[in-house]
Amino acid sequence: MRRRDVLRYGAVAAGAVGVGLPAIRPAAARDQRRVAVLGAGVGGLTAAHELAERGFEVTVYERRLVPGGKARTLYAPRTGTGGRRDLPGEHGHRAVFGFYHNLPDTLRRIPLPGGGTVHDNLATVEWIELARNGGRLTTPIPLRDWKPAPGDAGSLVTSLTGLIGENLRLPPWESAFLAKQFAMQFTSCTERRFGQWEYVDWWRYIQADRMSQDYQRLWGGGVQILQALKPRTASTRTCGQGFEAIFCDLAGRGSDGPVDRIFNGPTSEAWIEPWAAHLRSLGVRFAFGCSVEKLRLHQGRVEAAAARGPDGRPARIDADWFIAAVPADRASRLWDSALRAADPRLGAMDGLQQTWCNGIQFFLPRPSGVVRGHIEHVDSPWKLVSVPQSAFWRAPFARTWGDGTEQESLSVVISDWETPGPLHGKPARNCTRAEVAQEVWAQLKADLKELDKAPPDRWYLDEAITEQGGQLRNDDTFLMNTTGSWDLRPEAATAVGNLFLAADYVRTHSNVDFASMETANEAGRRAAAAVLAAAGAARGGAVRTFQGYEPPELAPAKDQDRERWRRGLPHILDTERR
Repeated sequence: MRRRDVLRYGAVAAGAVGVGLPAIRPAAARDQRRVAVLGAGVGGLTAAHELAERGFEVTVYERRLVPGGKARTLYAPRTGTGGRRDLPGEHGHRAVFGFYHNLPDTLRRIPLPGGGTVHDNLATVEWIELARNGGRLTTPIPLRDWKPAPGDAGSLVTSLTGLIGENLRLPPWESAFLAKQFAMQFTSCTERRFGQWEYVDWWRYIQADRMSQDYQRLWGGGVQILQALKPRTASTRTCGQGFEAIFCDLAGRGSDGPVDRIFNGPTSEAWIEPWAAHLRSLGVRFAFGCSVEKLRLHQGRVEAAAARGPDGRPARIDADWFIAAVPADRASRLWDSALRAADPRLGAMDGLQQTWCNGIQFFLPRPSGVVRGHIEHVDSPWKLVSVPQSAFWRAPFARTWGDGTEQESLSVVISDWETPGPLHGKPARNCTRAEVAQEVWAQLKADLKELDKAPPDRWYLDEAITEQGGQLRNDDTFLMNTTGSWDLRPEAATAVGNLFLAADYVRTHSNVDFASMETANEAGRRAAAAVLAAAGAARGGAVRTFQGYEPPELAPAKDQDRERWRRGLPHILDTERR
């Protein structure tokens, strides 16, 4: 733990954790208003925010020493000198897309010292680059010029064919087929999406096996680049809904703001720390270094949670309402036989799968010269996405972070840890941390000629990736969408009367349901709304959740498909089944 973190969070931890005491307890409360939020990621902080605004007494328990979960900034220890801060890195590329609605609403409700809100700290990304190697043409795509026009199914196919063919240079027949498959998704009724497409994997749906390598990499591997959705296992429903949201966003339909945004500083500084400060002003208490180990069920309700405090001593958490906001793999460990019997949906979560999707930061001695935007490395075996993150930050990098010699932070997300890389011939998870850095740089360099030949001396791989016994281990896995996984995901309210869930595995009902900051935020809202309903609390009004945009022009096509679904007929564009 860095001294800066001790100073920043020590007072909060001391206020919420009785040092040397065998128990951790929220302050006494009346009228069943004590809430224990287990986990300080986006879902947990969102639930705490909504409930604190409505007068609940909330304590957030977090195993780490800082809030934010996967959204927090990762600082390279002992790299700041001369009054500068440690070099900052991110778990991922931190995109806040225009089709997000729940998350931006929360950002607008977090005040900044001196005026304004955290939403003002979003910087617009105007370019996405499809970086290619092997002589293929790299394609920079301006995010302000795509205007696909939704219409009926026929005109939608025509519009998408032109858009795909013009910008991605696929063979005409592949562009036309893919456009038809997209249009079929966009005009499928809800019943077909959940009754048919949920159980078809994306690779098979787009018939990638019979297409060109470029098609496979752009539209098969492309979903993995977007959000670690493995194309051979990801649900077509999830991928289809995501692409529909992206296309509508590009068309400026139903967007909350620009297509792509990132924060104008390290995420913890631009968002998480102001958020935690605002929650404290609302009365929220934090207990850092507190690991929850068991939920104790008594007469159909959670009586208490067993935990260990920062000193490793056993502790007890008492509350009226409990919100589990930890990742799916950690949540499943909390469900003992009594909880699983009380709510079988908790046991179904064992079938959810996890994957690795982690970031590495390169701290460059000179500006990289790459495009100022998100760069998708289409041909990279490890499905990389990079962004010169510090190019969007307001503070001058060299004068603010590090030792004054680093000029830029290049952030890279590694979404495939299973495919061998060309430099060492090994999957990422079989490399050492140093080999991961060397391999990632080699794959970046194959696409980006602007980069130096050798990797910089300063880099920082996600601290969740550790070496143990010659193998890499990951303490922060990523929920992986798979076909049929919707059936395994619980709602925010459980069958246990005072237990609720607020993480990205919870069923969400907007236009995206893959693991993201947006889905975690929506899950936190749904958990808070469920607590309000169970407590019979009306103060502060209902917790709002935002629905995804659906083009009204496509409503007749969806109604037609609903009738075909009821009659047992395939979609009208499903020429392979007709």
